[in-house]
Amino acid sequence: MKKNAIRILSLFLVVMTLVGVISLPVSAYSYPMNYTITYKTKSGKVLGTNSGTVDGAAETRNALRITSPSYAGYALSNYKDSTVTGSMISWNFPASNYVRHGTGSYTVYYEPAYTATVRFLYGDSGRSAAGNKTATGKNGDQYYISSPRITGYTPNKYSVTGYFPSGDVSDTVYYYENTYAIAYNANGGSGAPANQVKSHFTPLKLSTQKPRRTGYTFLGWSTSSTATTATYSPGDTYTNNGRVTLYAVWASKTYTISYDANGGGGAPGSQRKTHDIKILIPTVEPVRNGYTFLGWGVSKTSTSPTYQPGEWYYSNISRTLYAVWQKNAPTSYTVSYDANGGSGAPGSQTKAENVTLTLSPVSPRRTGYTFKGWATNKFLPGAQYQPGGRYTTNASVTLYALWDCAHTTTEKQWSTGCAWKIVCKTCGATMSSGTTHGPYACGNWTYVNAAQHMRTKECGRGDYSTTEYASHRATTRYEQYSASQHRKYSHCTDCDTTIGSVNYENHTFTSTTLNGQVVSTCSLCGYTKTTAQTYTVSYNANGGSNAPASQTKVYGVTLTLSSTIPYRFNYEFLGWSASSSATTATYTAGGSYTGNASVTLFAVWKYKPATYTVSYDANGGTGAPGRQTKTYGVTLTLTTIQPTRQNYLFGGWSKDRNATSASYSAGGSYTNNADVTLYAVWQYNPETYTIRYDANGGTGAPSSQTKTYGVPLTLSAVKPTRAGYEFLGWSTDPTTMLTNYAPGERYTDEASITLYAVWRYVPKTYTVSYDANGGGNTPASQTKTEDVTLILTSTIPTRYGYTFKGWATSSSATTAAYQAGGSYTANESVTLYAIWKINTYTVSFDANGGSNAPNPQKKTHGQNLILTVAIPTRTNHVFLGWATDSSAKSVAYAPGATYTAEEDVTLCAVWQERNYDFSVSDLTVTPDEIEQYGKVTVKFRVDNWDRNLPYANIPVEVLLNGEVIYSTTVNFSAYGVQNIVFGLNVGASLGTQTLVARINWADYESETRTGNNSTSATYNVKKVVETSTSVVSVNGEYTEGSQVISSFYVNNEGSSDVLPEDNVSFDFLVYALENGTVKVVSQQTWDKVVIPANGRNLVYFKWTIPADSAGTTYFCKGTITHENADKEQNSDNNTTEYAVVATDYVSSQTPNTRFEKNAPAGYSPNATAPVAKAGSATWNMWVYEGGKLILKSYGITVGNTTPTVTPGSGCLTAEKVGSSWKMKSGYGIALSWNPSLIAKSGYIMPGTDAYTEAQSVYATFPEFGYSVASEKYRTLEKVGGAYQFIANPNADKNERVHFIPVYVANGNYTVSVTATQIWTPAGMITAIRNANTLTIDGTVYDDYYQGNK
Repeated sequence: MKKNAIRILSLFLVVMTLVGVISLPVSAYSYPMNYTITYKTKSGKVLGTNSGTVDGAAETRNALRITSPSYAGYALSNYKDSTVTGSMISWNFPASNYVRHGTGSYTVYYEPAYTATVRFLYGDSGRSAAGNKTATGKNGDQYYISSPRITGYTPNKYSVTGYFPSGDVSDTVYYYENTYAIAYNANGGSGAPANQVKSHFTPLKLSTQKPRRTGYTFLGWSTSSTATTATYSPGDTYTNNGRVTLYAVWASKTYTISYDANGGGGAPGSQRKTHDIKILIPTVEPVRNGYTFLGWGVSKTSTSPTYQPGEWYYSNISRTLYAVWQKNAPTSYTVSYDANGGSGAPGSQTKAENVTLTLSPVSPRRTGYTFKGWATNKFLPGAQYQPGGRYTTNASVTLYALWDCAHTTTEKQWSTGCAWKIVCKTCGATMSSGTTHGPYACGNWTYVNAAQHMRTKECGRGDYSTTEYASHRATTRYEQYSASQHRKYSHCTDCDTTIGSVNYENHTFTSTTLNGQVVSTCSLCGYTKTTAQTYTVSYNANGGSNAPASQTKVYGVTLTLSSTIPYRFNYEFLGWSASSSATTATYTAGGSYTGNASVTLFAVWKYKPATYTVSYDANGGTGAPGRQTKTYGVTLTLTTIQPTRQNYLFGGWSKDRNATSASYSAGGSYTNNADVTLYAVWQYNPETYTIRYDANGGTGAPSSQTKTYGVPLTLSAVKPTRAGYEFLGWSTDPTTMLTNYAPGERYTDEASITLYAVWRYVPKTYTVSYDANGGGNTPASQTKTEDVTLILTSTIPTRYGYTFKGWATSSSATTAAYQAGGSYTANESVTLYAIWKINTYTVSFDANGGSNAPNPQKKTHGQNLILTVAIPTRTNHVFLGWATDSSAKSVAYAPGATYTAEEDVTLCAVWQERNYDFSVSDLTVTPDEIEQYGKVTVKFRVDNWDRNLPYANIPVEVLLNGEVIYSTTVNFSAYGVQNIVFGLNVGASLGTQTLVARINWADYESETRTGNNSTSATYNVKKVVETSTSVVSVNGEYTEGSQVISSFYVNNEGSSDVLPEDNVSFDFLVYALENGTVKVVSQQTWDKVVIPANGRNLVYFKWTIPADSAGTTYFCKGTITHENADKEQNSDNNTTEYAVVATDYVSSQTPNTRFEKNAPAGYSPNATAPVAKAGSATWNMWVYEGGKLILKSYGITVGNTTPTVTPGSGCLTAEKVGSSWKMKSGYGIALSWNPSLIAKSGYIMPGTDAYTEAQSVYATFPEFGYSVASEKYRTLEKVGGAYQFIANPNADKNERVHFIPVYVANGNYTVSVTATQIWTPAGMITAIRNANTLTIDGTVYDDYYQGNK
C-alpha cells in the first residue's frame, strides 16, 4: 500500500532528492595566476627565485604552500618565511573583471649565519668524549645544543644555550664518571656494614662484614627486603651500576623437639620449631604399664610436667621432653587350678603385682594316676610348678594338673589271628602282648541300644566269629564335673557306656575346718575342695568420700590393702585405723594386713588445706618469674619480678594470652583457689633512635630526627650550605666524597647514626647584571664562572622610540663598551647599562595600483603627525583610505588623520572595485532519457564575477516545465565558483521535460551583465509498467466434478494506464501434486489486460474440478507477464497462488414415511420455512473501448420464479381451491422449478464465461424441520429444463413424487428449494425459494376407510 501511495502522489508531483551542493575551485576552469618568489639578502643580493602558476580562485591561491630554500652561510631573516603561503603573496589582477588570470610576487630575505660550537671532553683527562655539535643562526637568534648521553658519565651541563652575536661562539662540556652509593640494611637485624661507593666502570668488592640477628642465620644480601634467597654474599664482586640498597636475607633458625617415653612406649615423633614461631605439642600420649602419664618434663628425672599435650611450645631451643609418670596402685592377678581329669584341685589364689605367690600345697587326686605337678598347658610333658612352689609372673593363669598312669586296671584285647595284648584300661597303654589259640574269644561289649549291648565271639585262632547280644547291667554313677556340680547317669559296666541321658546335680558337701583350711567333700562323687578361710576387710572414708571397695583376705595370706585413697577437701589422708577416732594410722594405703579376722578400717585424716600453682608465661618476652604456690583460702602476693620484651612495656598479668589490659599487677594479690597460668600483658613501646646531621664544614644542617623501631624514617629534605661547594648528599663517613643517603630518602636501620654532609668544590661565579637604563625587556642576569669567558646575552633591551647601541659600565655613557653577544672576561661582578639613541620615523605613501601618491612625511618620536589630505587616483576604483598592508581591504587611516605610531611605515591606498555580476551555466541532466519513476542527476555551475567582494545568500532556483522544483541560496567568496548537483525523481511524467536554472533572478537587472542569469536543458521520460496481483477472496464449495471460477486482482502501481498496446497478459494455472509430480488441471491466459493508473482490474477463469478427486489439494496460480516484467522495481509481487481442497459430492433422499402414523421424536407441526434468498452477485471491471478505459458493472441473479408443488397423480381426492391445493397427508406431491440466471437490475449481464448454472438443487420439508442433514432432504434432478424429484420406487410407476407422512398435522404445508454452486467472479451464490403452500386436511386413511365402507 505504501508503494501505491507513492505512485499516486507521483502523478502530480516530481519528487526531487538533493544529493549535495559541491563547491569547486576556479582551477577546474583553468584561470591561471603567475607568481614569482625572490630570495635575496638585506643588502639586495639575489640568491634565487621560484616561479609558478596557480588557479586564480582565492581559496586555491590561499592554499598555496612553498618551502623556502636553504643557502650556505645564510639564515632566514624572518623564520615565518620558511614557508610562503598564497595569502602572503601580493596578487595583481588585470583591468578586466572577466579575465581570470594575473600575477603575484613575494620577497624572502636572508641574513649572514653564524655558528655555535660545543666540545665534549672527559673532565679527568681532557680527552674528547664525543664529537663536536654545532648550531647555526643569525645575530640575535637563540641557539640550544643538548649534551650527548655517554654511558657511565654525567656532564657538567646537560645543554648549552645562548644568543648568536655578530660572530661564531664556542663552549666546552666536561664529563665525569658516575658513582653509585651501595647501602646496606640489616633488615630486622643489626650491625649492617657501612655504605660503599662504586664507580661505574670499576667492579666493587662487597663488604665482608656480616650483620647479626637473634634467632636467624644470615644467608647473604638481596635488593628486596622480602627475599628468601640471597643474590650476593659478603665479599662478592658487585658489577651493577646504580644506587642500591642491599637488604640482609635471613633464614629463621629451627629447633628440634624430641619426645622420650622414659620407660614407656608410644612417644610422638620429633618436631621442628622455627624461631619465634610457636608449635603445638602433639596430643598423642605415651603409655607405660602400671603408670599414669602426667605430661612432659625437661629431664628424665622430672616428677612434675612442664608441658602438656596440646599446649603451645614457645621456647627457642632444641630439647628432649621426657614423659613424667605416676606409678599406679598395685594390680592383683588370679592363679586358678584345673585337676585335668582328676579331682581335688586347690581353690584359686590371688597374686599381688611384683609379690611372689606361694602356690597351694594341696595336690589333686586321680584314680589310677600319679600327680606329677602343675603346668600352664595340659599337654606339656613335664610339670612347671609344684605344690607349695613359687609363682612370680605378673599375670593371671590357670595351672593344669599333669598325671602319670599307675596301670592298676588292665584287660586282654584280642586281634585277628588270635593275637592278644594286655592293655591298661586307664590310659590305654599296652602292658604285654602275645598269641593264644583257644576255642573262642569274646570281644568287648559295645553299645547297641538303650536295652542291649553286643560283643564278638571269635575263635581263638581267628577263623570264626559271631555276635552275642545281652541286656545292659546298669548302675548309677556320679562323676565330678565342676567345682559346683557333678554328672549323674546310668552306666553299663560291661560295655562301659552311658545309658540314657545325663543329669547335672549340685555337689552335696560335707565340710571340716582345720588350721584355717576348709575341706569340703561331695558325698556322691567324692569331689573334694580345700579353700583357705577368708575374711572381709571393709573401708570407711570417715567424713570423706571415695572409700575403696571391700577386700577379701585369705587365711594366712597377707592382704595388700587397696591403694585407692579416699578424698576429703582440705585434709591430708594419713592412712587407716580400726578406730574411727584415731589420729594416727595403723595401716597405709597399699600396705599389708595380716590379721585373720574381718575388720572395718576407718580413714585417718590430718587437716591440710589445698594448694594451687600460679605459673607465669612471658608471652613473647623473656625472664618470666618462677611458679608460686597458693594455699586454699590464703591470699597470694604475686611476685614483683617482671619479664622484659624488646620494644614493649610490661603492663601486668592476665589469664588471657591475647589480653590488651592487665588483670593483675606485679606484687598484686591473687585470691582464686585454682591453678592458673598468668600471661604477661605488653604495651607496644618501640625503641627510638637519633639521626643527627653534621654540616661537615658547612652550615644549616637539619635538626636531629628520631626514628621509631620498625617505622621507616624519611630523612630531612633540608640541605646545608657551604660557600664554594655543592651539597651532594649525606654519608656516615665525614671524609668520603660518596653519599649514602639523599635528602628525603627513607632510613630503615634500627640504630642511631650521625650523617655528614658530602661536598664538592664549585668554582666561583660572578653575576653580570643588566640595566635597560630607561628601557624595557631587560635581559636576565648571567653567571660567569671563574676563568671562563662569558658570552654576553644576545637579548636586546627595548626602549620605545630609541635605538639600542650596546652596553657600558656607566649609566651616563654615550658610547658602548660591550655589544650584545660579545665576550666578558673579567673575574668580577658587574652591572651593564644600555646605551640609547632617540628615533625618527618616515611615513611613506603607496598609490597601490593608482597614481599621484603623496610625498613622504617625517615623524619624531613622541610627537603626533597629521597625515596629508592629498589622495591618489585609480581608474574604476574608489579610494577608501590608507592601510599598512597593500592587500588590505579595510582602512586604517583616513586623509588628514593623526598618525601616532612610533615606527617607519608605508601607507598603501585601499581601493574598492565593484563588479556585481553572477552567471549560471553548464546545466546538464544525466541521463537525458529515463523511464518513469527513475532518477536523474541535475548539475549546473554558478559564478561570482566580482574579483574583490564575497556575496552571501544569492538565490538559485530550478524550474521544471515552468514550476519551481528546487531553490537554495549560495555563498560566494570573491571571484568564487559553485557547482550545484541534486537528484531528481521524474515521477509519472512522460515525454520531453524542460529544466531552467536561474541565479539572482529577482535582481539580475542590477548586475553588470544581464544575459547570463539563466540556462536550460531538456530530458525525455519513457513510460514504465509496474504491476502486482492478489487473490480475490471468495466463499464457496469446491465440489468434485463441479465448475468453479477463480478470480484475481491485477494492480497498476504506476501513474499511467496499462493499455492493450502494453501487451500485459495474465497466466492462470491449476495443478495438483501426485507423488511430487505436477499434474496440470487447467491452463489459461487472459491477454491484453488493461488497468487504470494507480488502480486495479479483475481477471477470472472458469475451470472444472476433476470428478472423484475429493480430498485432493489443487493449487491455483496467477502470474502477470509483460515484456519488462523483470525490470519492475518489485517483480516478486507479479505472482500469487492459493490452494483449495476438493470435497465430496453429496446427495440425499428421504426415507419412505408415507404410512407412518406416529410422528418421530422432535417433530414439530409448526416448522417455519427458510427465508427466501435472492442469490445474486455483482462486480466491476475496466474495459478498453473507443480508445479509452471504461469501468463496467456486471451482475447476475437467480430469476424470481417460484417452485411449483402439486398433488401426485395418485391423489384422487385432492382439490384445487382457487389457486391453491388442498389434499390429505400420506399422498405424494410433485415439484418443478427452473432456477435460471438473469441480469441483476441495473447491471450488465456478463458472458457465460463469467458464471456457471446451478450445479446443486435440493428440497427441504417441514416434517424434517427443513433440515439439510442426510436423509432429511431430497436432491433434485434436472428434467427437460426444470428440476424435479427423482423417480420414487415406492410410487406407482416410479412417479417423481415425495410422500407427505401421514403424521403431518392438518394445516399449511410448504416445500423449500435451494439452488447452489452457482459460481461468479465474486464467488459462489445460493438462492432459496419456497414453493406454493398446500393445505393438508385429513390423511390417506380417511380415503381408504371411506372407500371400503
